[in-house]
Amino acid sequence: MKRQLSLLLLCGFACGIYAQSSLTLRERRNSFRAGDELLKQQVVFRDPGSSGRNLTWDFRNLQIINDEYTLRFFIPDSTRMYRLAGLEHRTVYYYELRGDSLWATGYENATTFMEYIVPELRMVFPFTFGDTLFSEFKGRGEYGRRLQLGVRGFTRVKADAEGELILPDERVRRALRVRTTRHYIETDLVHGRETGNQTEMILDIYSWYAQGVRYPVFKSIRTSIQNNGADTVVFETSFYFPPSEQRRQTVEEDEHTEETLLLDDITAVFTEADLFPNPVVNNLHIRYKLTRNARIHFTVHNNLGILMARTPQQHLPEGQHENLINMSGFPTGVYTLYVHVDDMVMSLNVVKM
Repeated sequence: MKRQLSLLLLCGFACGIYAQSSLTLRERRNSFRAGDELLKQQVVFRDPGSSGRNLTWDFRNLQIINDEYTLRFFIPDSTRMYRLAGLEHRTVYYYELRGDSLWATGYENATTFMEYIVPELRMVFPFTFGDTLFSEFKGRGEYGRRLQLGVRGFTRVKADAEGELILPDERVRRALRVRTTRHYIETDLVHGRETGNQTEMILDIYSWYAQGVRYPVFKSIRTSIQNNGADTVVFETSFYFPPSEQRRQTVEEDEHTEETLLLDDITAVFTEADLFPNPVVNNLHIRYKLTRNARIHFTVHNNLGILMARTPQQHLPEGQHENLINMSGFPTGVYTLYVHVDDMVMSLNVVKM
C-alpha cells in the first residue's frame, strides 16, 4: 500500500502549472485551462544538471518508454468555476485558483481518496527567475474505503535556472526551469492519529517552460526515501511534452472569440448565441436558442477566475430565449461568461467598458 500511495502522490505532483520565462496570470496565459488535453511521453531519466543562468540543456536524443500518456483538464463542478481537475494515470487531481495563487487540494482514483485539510501551494503568479515559495501541507484520506491514510510535509518551489533547451523537435532559446522539492511523510492512521507505520520521502521535480507555451515542455522527476538522515533514490523518470502538440491542442485564447471548455455537444444544444452590447456598459443581454429542453444558467468571472455574477438556474423548453446580467458595477476589463447547460460548460468573452 505504501508503494502505491507513493506513486499516486508522485503522479499527482507531476502535473504542470506554469509556463514561459515569466509565469503569469495575465490573460490566464499560464494557468490550467479546462478542455486542454496534453500528450506526454515518458522517457529515460535525464539529469537536470546545475542551476544558474545562460545554461544549455541538450535533450535531443530521448529514449521513449511510453508515448501514450495524456493529461486532461476539466471543471468537476460547474457551480465552483475556480476549481479545476486534472486527469492522468487514471487518477483525478484537484486544484483551486485563489487570487494569484494555485493550490493543490487532493486527489482520488478507484482505490484511494485524499483531501488536503491544509492545501499545498503550487504557484504564485507572477513567478520569475530567482523567485522562491515555501508552504506546508497536510492531508487525510482512505485506501480501499477502510484504511485511513495521512500525509504531511512541506514544499519548496524555486525558478532556479534559465537557458537554451534543445528538444527533439525544436530549440527553445529562452527556457525557464522551475525546481519543486517536496518533503513529506506518509502514514497509516488509527482513529485519526498517526501510527508508527510511516515513510519519509523526498520528491524532486525539474520542469522546463518555453515562451509561448502554456504547460511544461520537459520534466525530470526523482523520488527518494529518507532513512536515518540518508537519501536513497527509488525512482527516476522524465517526461517530454512536445511543444508542437501543445500549440495544436491548446488553442490560443482570443478575447474576441469563443472558447469551449467542456465540449460535450453543448454547441448542438445552445445555439444562435448573441451577446449585446459587447463591449457592455450596463446590462448584458444574452439571446440564444435551445434545440431541446435543458437546465441552463450563466456565471461571469473576472480574469482571476473569481465569480462576479450568477443567474438562477432555469429549466427551459426548446426555442428562443433571452437573459440579462447587470454589469454596471464591474471594473473595466475582459470577463468570461460561462454558459452552463445541463452538465456541460462553455465560455464566451465579454468586454466591460
